[in-house]
Amino acid sequence: MILFTLLLSWLLQQPPAPRDVRTVAMEGWLAARAVASKGGAVEALGPVNLRLRELDQVTSPAARYAETAIRAAVSAAQEERDEMALLLEHARSLSDQMSGSREPAQWPLPIDELEGELWFEVDRFVESRDAYARATKLKPTPNGWIGLARASARLDDIATACRAYANANTTQNLPPSVELEISVFALKCKI
Repeated sequence: MILFTLLLSWLLQQPPAPRDVRTVAMEGWLAARAVASKGGAVEALGPVNLRLRELDQVTSPAARYAETAIRAAVSAAQEERDEMALLLEHARSLSDQMSGSREPAQWPLPIDELEGELWFEVDRFVESRDAYARATKLKPTPNGWIGLARASARLDDIATACRAYANANTTQNLPPSVELEISVFALKCKI
């Protein structure tokens, strides 16, 4: 019985087995994005820090990329543009290193979509548009097209926004809110 108790207490002290980087990265990303709606408040960072600690236990380039992406999202939420830019630069470097491997940098987002989303959040629409434009050239996704459309619209580049929304509209299973956004913007494209 004593041996069982000792074994149980030892097991409880051990860190949990690392989970899939993809899962932890997405949970961390969602937690970091939730912080943005709270103005990047430090007291709201608990769930983010838990995921960062969990990623720190994993020794893989994918975990480093995810960790850097999450930290960049927190910097964006806190309006720390210079810090965010440095983190995005580091994330791009990690992504470039990983591009030749079996495990490309894609969690929580591929680098160009990551940059586009975070630059958009801090109202740097030129940088956002440029990042999303790279994303749609390299590997077009609905997220990339919608991001390009939104950033272009903010810059009053209606022609690019219309093309991007049209490309996004060819995608199946878009959320209803995005379909509505595309339909409403399409009215500007016909003028």
